[in-house]
Amino acid sequence: MAQIRQVRIFAPPHGLYDQERWAETVIGRIVAPCVQQFEGSLDWYWFTRYVSGADEAAGDCDLAAIPANFMHRETGYYQSMRFRYAVQDEARADFEERCRALIGDAGCAISGFLDYPILDDLGGARHVEQPRTQQRRERRAQLVAEHYCSIAKLILDALKGPDADGRYHLPHHEPFTGETPFQAFHHIYCNATDVPLFVRLIQQVPGDPTRQPQLQEVSHRVRF
Repeated sequence: MAQIRQVRIFAPPHGLYDQERWAETVIGRIVAPCVQQFEGSLDWYWFTRYVSGADEAAGDCDLAAIPANFMHRETGYYQSMRFRYAVQDEARADFEERCRALIGDAGCAISGFLDYPILDDLGGARHVEQPRTQQRRERRAQLVAEHYCSIAKLILDALKGPDADGRYHLPHHEPFTGETPFQAFHHIYCNATDVPLFVRLIQQVPGDPTRQPQLQEVSHRVRF
């Protein structure tokens, strides 16, 4: 039986992580080697990045346990990555011990590992439309976890590095040619679901002797 767990990994705003590809470096140095070593013991895994203030950064962790110098001095923001996974009971302790060691070696920090309330999150209102029966919530949570895991696997498959400085990146972070397979993945998802995607344009309308300049917002739906 699998245990459904999570950990929030904080990266300091200096050293390897002082640039916008900090999350890819966390993935390359911590997530990738850990999931590759325990591939046979993981049902699924996924991760998301955040640059946020203390209120949001305190979610799913004890922020007081994170060193003070992990907060950006000028912005007051933290860089963190939420890592969620389903790991088999007999492998959980070894998996989390290995993950903790990689986090320390990478110069990152955590407050600890926690259970992940998957049904509240992936089976909640954000991910399941009405009717939200228990059966539909459980089924949808599993489907979403598998979908997010497929995204994570595509990222790991495309990840490049380390470079001479020990950092990682994705191909579309190199001098951009205007095309990347991730655009195709995004296109197919939006095309198949016809999910609404709106682009908002905000422009200033000049004033005249009778009125002040005003901001005008126009929304355009993008279709794939």
